[in-house]
Amino acid sequence: MKEKERIAEIEHLKRIMEEIDTQLAIASETYTTTQAVLDQTIAEYWDSIFSDAQDEAQFIENIARQRILAAASYRRYHQLTKLQESAYFARIDFQENHPKADPEAIPIYIGVASLTNRQTHTLLIYDWRSPIAGMFYDFGRGPAYYQAPGGKISGTITLKRQFKIDHGRIIYMFDSDLKIDDEMLQALLSKSADSKMRTIITSIQREQNLAIRDEKHRILFVEGPAGSGKTSIALHRVAYLLYRERHSLTAENFVIFSPNRIFSDYISNVLPELGEENIQQMMFQDYLLQALSPISDNVEEQEYQLEYLYQRTDDPDYLIRSSSIAFKSSPQFASIIHRYLEAIEAEIAALPDLTLEGHPIISRDEWATLFTKTLTYLPMAKRLAQLRRMIYARLRPIIRQLREDEAVHIATHTEEVNERTIKALARLNVRKRMEPFYNTLQNRTELNPLYLYRKLFADQALMQRLAGDETIPAEWSSICQITLEAIDHNQILYEDALPLLFFQGTLEGFSAFSDIRHLVIDEAQDYTLFHYEILKRLFPKCSWTILGDPAQSIHPYLHTADFDTAARILADESAETGEDTTIIQLSRSYRSTYEIQRFAEAILGKNTAEPIQRSGRRPLLIQVGELKDMEIAIVHQIDHFQHEGGKSIAIICKTLQEAVAVFEKISQHLEVHLITPESIEFKRGIVIVPAYLAKGLEFDSVIIYNVNEQMYRSEAERNILYTICTRALHQLTLIYYGNLSPLLTGIDPQTYDTSRY
Repeated sequence: MKEKERIAEIEHLKRIMEEIDTQLAIASETYTTTQAVLDQTIAEYWDSIFSDAQDEAQFIENIARQRILAAASYRRYHQLTKLQESAYFARIDFQENHPKADPEAIPIYIGVASLTNRQTHTLLIYDWRSPIAGMFYDFGRGPAYYQAPGGKISGTITLKRQFKIDHGRIIYMFDSDLKIDDEMLQALLSKSADSKMRTIITSIQREQNLAIRDEKHRILFVEGPAGSGKTSIALHRVAYLLYRERHSLTAENFVIFSPNRIFSDYISNVLPELGEENIQQMMFQDYLLQALSPISDNVEEQEYQLEYLYQRTDDPDYLIRSSSIAFKSSPQFASIIHRYLEAIEAEIAALPDLTLEGHPIISRDEWATLFTKTLTYLPMAKRLAQLRRMIYARLRPIIRQLREDEAVHIATHTEEVNERTIKALARLNVRKRMEPFYNTLQNRTELNPLYLYRKLFADQALMQRLAGDETIPAEWSSICQITLEAIDHNQILYEDALPLLFFQGTLEGFSAFSDIRHLVIDEAQDYTLFHYEILKRLFPKCSWTILGDPAQSIHPYLHTADFDTAARILADESAETGEDTTIIQLSRSYRSTYEIQRFAEAILGKNTAEPIQRSGRRPLLIQVGELKDMEIAIVHQIDHFQHEGGKSIAIICKTLQEAVAVFEKISQHLEVHLITPESIEFKRGIVIVPAYLAKGLEFDSVIIYNVNEQMYRSEAERNILYTICTRALHQLTLIYYGNLSPLLTGIDPQTYDTSRY
């Protein structure tokens, strides 16, 4: 870059900062004013005495308008503060291919938000989400195009320049095509991990940009290896959709399903850094516990199921439990549940005539017609409730006649002469006569989801009939036994929670989140067919972004749904094949060094990603002579990591029980933080975390605790080991006592170093 260009960029930034500072002062005053008006309006509301409901409604409507104005003014104020911190990060010069276009290439500066000159109304900074800014991510110098509202605009990018700007000062700038081995990207990837995930708008790659900006498909699946930026893509996609649909969508219309509470905190800074409000975050587990609370207040959480599977391998019932988990999450069991629901519906529809002491109430044919045709827009339980109300209405004149007849009988055949007493006795006698009918009606019009679900395991003939050609596990009788024991002790095992929730929801109806317009599912490789069946009914008006990596499945026995299966479940039945669904495959990993990536892939026995060319130390395997030496080795490794600049360090244990034990020892030497399923804040520094809570997180340096043949010995645990190794950005150490895990013994020794304590 020539000195003249460098000076011109400095002067340009100076003018931009003056505009930002001016607009920020105006925005600050506007926000202060609108917030004060809102506060005053709310205060007046509470002090007012309204003459009628219409006056109060108008006041409430005024408050709602003031809230919108205050929120908009704050959002602009927040965007300008972000621009003040870093005005822009890129520039492209674009020459449009059009006879009437400007003969000179137009400089386009790209930042976290747009900035318009107050006098000329020309754009000084383009929001990174704008169509024209998308060329920065998709093209190098040369031919390029973007989709404008009026159609495709083609041209040539003559310059592509990147900046790092800090509060009006250019730290560095250079001309680049932003390829994977670029200087800027390498610098970003070499940084230390933070306590919160950060934005990637300065380094979005073309394959990531394709996913972020996809607007053609209602359902977008993103499958990519560890470190490919799936979560970042999801959050930047939310910001993009909020920008593109800003007149019809707000943050309240979005929900992201996170794998755990600590992950929710870890990603909480991204959207605010992009100038947007945080969206709602949910854990499927929380919804499941709430939805099943009418059935049981003792529903096992997935973390406790994993604790059992990871550490109780010597339990006599382990094989039965693991087989139960695999079968109850399988498509075969889902088919059985669907058939069972159909059988229940058919059985209810075929109920006989209902009469009361010779009075016809409802015929078999009318019952069947109402239940299977007229009321099918309702779930079964609500259809039955509607029929029950209809029957009660038909009973009223009959009961009235029965009471009158009974009163005549009492007056004629007894010595009672008091009219009020006769009527009371008549009501009492008719009620007693009606009890069998009411019992029949109740049994006929009420459904008990838990009782019916339990029946699957108590009635072997029923299960055989429903299974048909489906293969039932050899351990089925034992599976039935542990399932019935749990249910009879008011406990719902986690493997039963999902199918039971689907079963209950289908019978009684799901309470749909009708205001949610877009749903993000992260770590979807741990979702089963039942997850998608349930979510489809909970969020019927949604578009979807679903992200996952099959290689990072942390559950050794869960039968998870691949993306093709999920697509078939979620796809709009009216859409043509593939019309509203697409799967984007990411191929690159940007997290770990080349050496860590290759070592992790060797655990799987296959290449999962195209690694970046960022080299570092080879992973280190440390064998200790005695168990007590583990503590010393860990402390020494942490000291070494910190000496080399590591600021975020994780000790990853297989289970929470193991993590607690390690925490009690290491905390005597160092300041460490223990992450548990109840943790809600992700802290920077040294953390100790069980394997199943580490997914989605990243650290400068990682220590895997005790990778010996007892802790990691089965093929079912290979993906777990791969997943936790890929949490490391720069350095990875695996420590073990005794014999090394068989999952590691076959790895090429050239991919790692060894040491002993």
